Amino acid sequence: MVFYGYFGKWLYVLCFLLLFGAMCDSFGIMMLLPILNFNKLEDSNNYYTEILCKTLESLGLGVSLTSLLFVIFIIFSLKGCFMFLQKGFLAYILCGFEKRIKIDFCHKYESMKYGYFVDTKIGYLNNIVTTEIARAMNCLNTYVEVLANIIFVTIYILAAFFINFKLTVIVLFVCSLLFVAMKSLARISKNMSVLISENNAETQSVLLQIIGNFKYLKATNSFKRIFDQLFVIIESGRKYNFKGRVLVAIPLSIIDPISVLLLSGLIYYNVEYKGESLSSVLILSLIFYRLFSRVFSFQAFWQKFNSLVGGIEVLRKATKVFDIQKEHTGKLKIEKFEKIIELKGISFSFSSKQVLSDINMTIPKNKSIGIVGESGAGKTTLFDIFTGLLVPQSGTVCIDGIDYREIDISAIRNLIGYVTQDAIIFNDSFANNITLWKCNFNDYRCREKIENASIMANCDTFIKETSMGYETEVGDRGIRVSGGQKQRISIAREIYRNPDIMIFDEATSALDSESEDFVQKSINAMKGQRTVVIIAHRLSTVKKCDYIYVLKNGRIVEEGNFQELCSNTNSHFFRMCEAQNLQN
Repeated sequence: MVFYGYFGKWLYVLCFLLLFGAMCDSFGIMMLLPILNFNKLEDSNNYYTEILCKTLESLGLGVSLTSLLFVIFIIFSLKGCFMFLQKGFLAYILCGFEKRIKIDFCHKYESMKYGYFVDTKIGYLNNIVTTEIARAMNCLNTYVEVLANIIFVTIYILAAFFINFKLTVIVLFVCSLLFVAMKSLARISKNMSVLISENNAETQSVLLQIIGNFKYLKATNSFKRIFDQLFVIIESGRKYNFKGRVLVAIPLSIIDPISVLLLSGLIYYNVEYKGESLSSVLILSLIFYRLFSRVFSFQAFWQKFNSLVGGIEVLRKATKVFDIQKEHTGKLKIEKFEKIIELKGISFSFSSKQVLSDINMTIPKNKSIGIVGESGAGKTTLFDIFTGLLVPQSGTVCIDGIDYREIDISAIRNLIGYVTQDAIIFNDSFANNITLWKCNFNDYRCREKIENASIMANCDTFIKETSMGYETEVGDRGIRVSGGQKQRISIAREIYRNPDIMIFDEATSALDSESEDFVQKSINAMKGQRTVVIIAHRLSTVKKCDYIYVLKNGRIVEEGNFQELCSNTNSHFFRMCEAQNLQN
């Protein structure tokens, strides 16, 4: 049922092609019997030979060596066609399915709850798309091979029954004993496959941390400690993979010896003791050899299937979890922010820790709002709720009087521009970092819009000073530009998007004075033209805001404009100003 869910009705088409390929193969082998006995066809008492001769005569071909060889050629040609169609059709299905499932998981990542993302290892999410989907595809391909072996075995058994019923029963009994003896290997392989999948996820998780923190590890010569952790995981992976490969190799290595032993005994018994003709015994032996090969191949592929089934299990579990952890959203579409955003009685906690308590806040259109507080006051959590990344346990967030829960959350996010403390930079050109690949820089209108956004963000000058201007590559995570320049590129990106609301989350806290001044000029230029929300602990950033909310221990303890708050010598805000040597 799992594979039917993946393949759908195409599975029946594959079975049809495999069935006809197996039938052609069996008929082709059986055609060798009348050829080997061609000089004795008239005296033959073989029921199969009699039917074949009558069939050839009814078709007007006559019974001759030429007609028999011609029929064999046609049968094996048909077999080749069916097998080619089966392989090509399978490749078409698997490639299409791999594309579809990768895209599907990308969309699942997009729609997962932010809270689940925070609690999940990045290596696990990366491992699904980069490793487990490929393993699942290999597993599906192996499943089809298992299916093919079942169909071929069934056809060979029917053909063998047709030639010698009693002997076929004996051979099947021996095959069953061998199959049962090796059944325990499949169970061990399946368990090993799950361990390999878990090990892959752990390896990718640590590797991503190493790559992400390469500069620090390099500068402090700290690779050894994290490598010690990684190498233990890699060694475990080596052991799991080694055991898995050995388990797969066992049935493959004993196919030929056991097959030859059984067939030798079969030929010796029938020719020496029962006095049957060597030709009929050889044909039956050939069918049995194909049967043995397919039975052991089935065991080998079943073993391989179980060694890869961990990929399918990971996808199944991940699909189920992602469906549960899918972000809930309303259906109402909004295109613009008209009047006001209100947070009413917002409370939020992580497990037993209360982060926000009874937050009431108003954000009017085209006003600049500052949200300040010390580290751990709940500022970033408030932003996450504001953008719908987190859902409060109590209270409501409304935009123009409409509850967030009634609105398509993606429509709300389309209205929001977001600049973080850690600038988001992609390994591409300046132009593509600003547009997020929305248009081609060579297009005049696109280029003009990019340059205008860059001028407003105060980054046009340094971009044009680079070797290729806007088409210069910035390097992975913007390694070729400074922190302040990355921040200005991030602002240019949001200006290019032209959102109704701009949020700056500690956007200047990690910058030097000159870079902060450039960023502050960009923020000030937006005042009155769009709604600006500034989250900061550096109070100089919010000095020109229309209204400021002061957070402490998850509560709003003070609110007002900068002058009012700083003038109150008993206020928490005043003490923050003193600590930062900031005067009214």
